[in-house]
Amino acid sequence: MEKLGDTSEGPFRVLSTKRLSDSAVEQILLLVRDGHLPSGTKLPPERELVESLGVSRTSLREAMRVLETMGILRVVPGKGTWVADPRGAAPTGGWSSWLPRHREDVLHLMEMREPLEVKAAALAAERATPEDVRTLRHCLSVLIAAVDTHDVQAVAAADAALHECIARSAHNPILAEALDSLGQLTAVARLAVVSIPRRLQRTGDEHSIIVEAIANGDVKRAESTMHEHVKRAADEVRVMAKIAEEERGSQ
Repeated sequence: MEKLGDTSEGPFRVLSTKRLSDSAVEQILLLVRDGHLPSGTKLPPERELVESLGVSRTSLREAMRVLETMGILRVVPGKGTWVADPRGAAPTGGWSSWLPRHREDVLHLMEMREPLEVKAAALAAERATPEDVRTLRHCLSVLIAAVDTHDVQAVAAADAALHECIARSAHNPILAEALDSLGQLTAVARLAVVSIPRRLQRTGDEHSIIVEAIANGDVKRAESTMHEHVKRAADEVRVMAKIAEEERGSQ
């Protein structure tokens, strides 16, 4: 059996284009889809993968995190990383055909949304009143209840409502108006994002951390967790669009 970490014979190739973590995600994903890394394969240690792919540990870890959250890889702390069954990692419903066609539009919207959402969370942590916090926690409870029903449309609506609550809690009417306008543009994209496998389970946890940071007046944590929340969703869009494209190409 060939050694997966061997750069001369193994499947991995040194990366040199675009963001390295994205390239690492795409190479591992392609190897899984092409059968070079079948389900159950244990990946080489981190040191070997860093050398084989020519990426930094940070870029590799970011790529591995994205692939794990998407269900492509299974990480067992202290033991290693295995390829999971990729059949469960395709977008659900009609979004499997919509997402590849609109990938760039969705990512462009997310690029615009990220700094505004991060600023809103930071200002909310600084300015939210006790009444704002009560409203935020109510919106969060509605979101979590929707997640429990596995109703994608209900989750998307509750997600939008919670972000509106955060924007209002920032007490900056211009920022709130900008996010409201952006929210109307991203309504369909939001449905596609929450339809990504395992996204429903993660969205409740991620928003809970953001709301608690705001409630505690922790500006830095509110800012960083909102940044991570939006960034993770964008990473997942990239991966799932790639998966959907390959699924369509193999049919």
